[in-house]
Amino acid sequence: MTVTESQKYRLIFLAALCFLASVIVAPTFLKGDLPEWWPGKPIKLGLDLRGGSYFVLHVKTEEAVKGHLVTLASSLKSELRKDKVGVLRARQEGERGIEVQLLTQEGTEQVDAYLKRIEPGMSRVATEESSEGGKKLRYELNQKRSVEIRKESVDQSIEVVRRRVDQYGVAEPTIQKSGEERTLVQLPDVTDLSTVRETIGKLAKLEFRMVAEGSSSAGTVEKRRKAGGMLRVEDQARLTGREIKSARIEIDPQSHEIAVSLEFNATGSELFDRITSENVGKRFAILLDDLVYSDPVIRERISQGRAQISGGFTKEEAHQLAVVLRSGALPAPLEVGEQRVVGATLGADSIKSGVTAALVGTALVVAFMLIYYKRSGAQAIVCTVVNLLVLLASLSLFGATLTLPGIGGLALTIGMAVDSNIIIFERIRDELRLGSSVRAAIEAGFHKAHWTILDANFTTLLSGLILYSFGTGPIKGFAVTLSLGVITTIFAALFVSKLAYEVVNMTDKDGKLSI
Repeated sequence: MTVTESQKYRLIFLAALCFLASVIVAPTFLKGDLPEWWPGKPIKLGLDLRGGSYFVLHVKTEEAVKGHLVTLASSLKSELRKDKVGVLRARQEGERGIEVQLLTQEGTEQVDAYLKRIEPGMSRVATEESSEGGKKLRYELNQKRSVEIRKESVDQSIEVVRRRVDQYGVAEPTIQKSGEERTLVQLPDVTDLSTVRETIGKLAKLEFRMVAEGSSSAGTVEKRRKAGGMLRVEDQARLTGREIKSARIEIDPQSHEIAVSLEFNATGSELFDRITSENVGKRFAILLDDLVYSDPVIRERISQGRAQISGGFTKEEAHQLAVVLRSGALPAPLEVGEQRVVGATLGADSIKSGVTAALVGTALVVAFMLIYYKRSGAQAIVCTVVNLLVLLASLSLFGATLTLPGIGGLALTIGMAVDSNIIIFERIRDELRLGSSVRAAIEAGFHKAHWTILDANFTTLLSGLILYSFGTGPIKGFAVTLSLGVITTIFAALFVSKLAYEVVNMTDKDGKLSI
């Protein structure tokens, strides 16, 4: 049979595609036997196959809005005092408000200007005369900006959790957004739920506040000590964990206790230098998540941008604290909505059962196609092999995670691929019964089956996309495999199968098509 120019180009394209797919898939089956520069990566296995921990974390976004307002109020108070504006307090009020109490009638314009510059989403909603002769100003954050902060807090939480997990040393973790306020975390090979949960879920809100002096309680609050008892400190933090550059474990040379040593960034170093130089001889409280860990006396100016947190840590506690401080504080508390552990043995059994089921199903399909459709059946099997090769390469290329339902998706893809070929074969048979020639029957069979195959696979693809959009964990794995399988099935049925009929002689000795 003479190969046309068009067929030659299509054969070259198919050969190049199969070669590229083989290169991409090779690391999945030949782990450790290929050089590091090899372009493909192994297909990752899900928790149900590999074993590990699974968390669904709910981000309390309303706390992120309140935290934003607390920080805004604190910076506003510092700015007003710097500008010599008499201010008694500036604090977060309600879900979206800030209350500012001025000591005199002056200063309203400065407050308005500052908030307009720093947070355009704030607007003044009330002005009242205070009993002290000053003013009470109330500001409120608009709904649009509140929603933005909530969304940002979820994205920031995902990044913080990812940094913490990376520092924890977990290989190939899955951390992704799930819904509006949830984060899905999958940690392969990790089964210590309590330690991991404490590490990734710790708020890690670090603050440095001056210890209150004298009997006056104005502008101060009481905080609980880690060692027991209460300590009165200023109600506003002088320095926070945002200015931390690094954190590591050290042994205090004097007390020989395990401590966490901090190094500030440029802004933090400048602030710390100014605070220590202005408050020599005073006590400086170090708080983590509103708990006072230590309140040392500032004996001299500290200009190196370093500090130390001690408080009777064990080595594991100090390590966890260093991890969360290096990765940054969470913008809002995390609540564990769901958690579970999948053992490695269960994963191995799942792989064995899934592969066995897929192989048995494939063997039955191959036997049926060879017996019922003869040479055309053999051609369909080759197309299915190409289909699976391209599908596995796609999974590897997109970094998809193969789950047990995903293996089910592979088996389903085999069935759909064969089903598409059966539709074509039966159309060809119909044309042969009507007396058409072999070539005319093949052309008419593909032409008439074309839209049927597209329609059937489009509805399946739509279902897969819906599952991916609303599903979580293994359901997403199944949806990815199913959706990619639909695309490769259409390619194999309408491109590879037709090309095979065009370039390979599938007639018997008597000239009849072997179908």
